[in-house]
Amino acid sequence: MNRKVLAVVAVVITAVFAVSGCSTVPKQYKEDMGGIKTKVDTLESRVETVESKQLEAEKMVTEQAQSIEEIKAAKQQAVSKSNISILSRTGTGNKTKDIQTALKNAGFYDGKIDGIKGEQTKKAVKAFQKANGLRDDGVVGPKTWELLARYVSGAEAPASVGGSDESIK
Repeated sequence: MNRKVLAVVAVVITAVFAVSGCSTVPKQYKEDMGGIKTKVDTLESRVETVESKQLEAEKMVTEQAQSIEEIKAAKQQAVSKSNISILSRTGTGNKTKDIQTALKNAGFYDGKIDGIKGEQTKKAVKAFQKANGLRDDGVVGPKTWELLARYVSGAEAPASVGGSDESIK
């Protein structure tokens, strides 16, 4: 009978160890899953923060690009108001015709008065500027125009006046 009792006790002890081991596995599994869930939640929060900062940065870049375009447009408008410049070959205009007329009357241009900017017109502007002590950049700015405008109607003005243009290209 001792053997039977020992055998039963051995079976009971084995069963207790087997059952207690099985009960700790789900508990450990739950703890591990809880830790992983916390890490995932933390990472999701960080991703949301990064995404919101990225959206803010993109919005700021867009606003800055718009501001730059507005500044360029304002600068171009200011240039067109303050700088009597020669138009490109693709355009014509009275301003260029006036410049060509004045240059012709002043003796610096012998081409056709067509209102089209060409190399001959630009060279004539540079020669006029150089002869009048201006920076010879080929751009008809305020000071060049001040001297050149005297020749538009054919009336002659003094051939040389000092000063420099501060024109915007």
